[in-house]
Order: sequence, then structure tokens, then C-alpha cells
Amino acid sequence: MAGAAALADMVINRLLVPLGSDAWSAATLLELSRWGGFARNLSVVSALVALSFCLVSLSSPRTGVSFSGRAAISSFGWVLVPIIALMTFLPRALTRVELVLVVAGLTNALILLLVLAGVQWRATRPVAVSLMLTMVAALSGMLSMVVTAVGGRAYWEHTERLSNAFRWSGELAYLAVPIAIGLAISIPWREARGKAAVMLSALTAAFVATSMVLSKRAARLDLPELVYGAMRLDLLPDDDFVLYAIPLGVGSAVTMAAILSRDPIRRQLGAALLLFLSAGYAPRTPSALLISVLGVALLARAGIALEQRVR
Repeated sequence: MAGAAALADMVINRLLVPLGSDAWSAATLLELSRWGGFARNLSVVSALVALSFCLVSLSSPRTGVSFSGRAAISSFGWVLVPIIALMTFLPRALTRVELVLVVAGLTNALILLLVLAGVQWRATRPVAVSLMLTMVAALSGMLSMVVTAVGGRAYWEHTERLSNAFRWSGELAYLAVPIAIGLAISIPWREARGKAAVMLSALTAAFVATSMVLSKRAARLDLPELVYGAMRLDLLPDDDFVLYAIPLGVGSAVTMAAILSRDPIRRQLGAALLLFLSAGYAPRTPSALLISVLGVALLARAGIALEQRVR
């Protein structure tokens, strides 16, 4: 539910509403905004519940994570959950910038702890690589923001260059996560379920790629602005932005294949990837940060479960 609502939030609030701001009527935009608000609230509430279950599971001694790791995950996680819950139900005017910065810090710290827990348990190699890539993406995005803020105030001449280096390296890691997770998914090619998964995955990837190609050709659409607004991606030059269709198509195909898998652990990997992609790269809003950390928590939990199965 959290993944589906987060995807709807991205499509409605970050794609359809900006896309139709100049072309659609005020009544249509108002209706879209209502549905977008519902999708965002549903994603936050369901993500809070799902993250609470993940924290309980990862805090159990049966996971094999060390006591210090479990204590750190519980401490940061159970501070983050009530703060975001209050921010969700209180009026937006009461949300201060300082509180958003605290949420960003807690989220990135929790992502780091979850990745370390998954790597400590020696998760399968593709999942371990995926966890490391998510950590690089999260930390690089945060470091880029910190360098921009601090270097701008100090008038450091290399601020923009260093900030872009962090940002673009993190974006490459973000785009590589679906490929790493795809290596952890085994599809039963000879079974009817496997054939259906392959077909639907191919159709999903083709739909994403075709939509981006048509958006580039449409005269009134600015593809770089759409992609940046939806997922905060800006590494490629404007003329080559359509090449994002390749990694995003692969990500959508891997997500669909994993969700349709018969194995519940691999379905959890698909849910983790759906959340991770829907949050976008280097998210800054509390709702997107929550979706991102839930995706990493599911990825870590699935990696631990896969390793326990092997043993």
C-alpha cells in the first residue's frame, strides 16, 4: 500500500499537476490536487505502519544483528516515527524548517544503520551491493546539500564543483540500484507465472520508455523539468535526457518482475525498489524521506531473510 500510494503521489503531484498547470482547467487541477493529497497522506500513514513493523522485526535478536546495531536502529527509528506522525497530522504551518532538517538527519542516519546491519549479516552479494549503493546515494545527496550550504556562505570557489561531484556520483548509485536488485531476482521462465512476469515487465519498461520519448518530442513539454520534478535527476545534458528511459525502464521492469514473484522475500525486494524509486533521488520532503528509509529497511530485511534461508 505504501509503495502504490507513493507511486501515485509521484505521478499526480510531481508529474500530472505540473504538466497540466497551463493547459487544464482550475477545476481539473483542484480535483487532481485532492487526489494527490490523499495519495500522499495514504503513503505516509501506511509507510509509518510498515516502518514500525520493520523496526520491531529488525530489533529482534533472531535477526542476528548485534545488540549495538539493534539498539541504534531502534533508537533512531522510534524517534523518527512519532516526529513524522506529528508532522503528518498537524497543520503544515506548524512545520518548521528546523524540524525538517532533524527529520533529514535522522533519516540518513537510520539508512546508514540499516545498511550496516544488512552488510554485517553478510547478505547475498547482489543485495549487499544494492545496500551499499543506497547508502552512497543517500550520503552523496546529503553531502551535496551540505557543501552547497556551507560553501555558499563561505564564498568558496570550488563549492559548485564539489557539490556536483557528490550529487552526480550519488545519482549514478541511485540508478544502479535496480540493476543490482535485478541480479537477486530469479524468474521461473518455464512456469506460467514466470512468463507473465516477463511479459508484464517488458510492457511496463516499454511504457516508461515510450512515454519519455513522446514527452521529448512534444513541443510544449520540457522533459528535463519533468524528470527533475518527479525524481530529482539532472546528470545528463538536456539534449540527452531521453536516455534516462533506459535505467528507469530497467527499474520499472525489475520492480514488476519482483512483485509478481512467487517468493515472498523477492516480492519484498520489489516493494523496496518501488519505494526507493518513488521517493526520488536525494529527497528533501518528510514524506519522501520516510518512503526512502522504508525502502532501505525492506531491502535490509529481505537481505537478512535471504541469507538465513541459504544457511
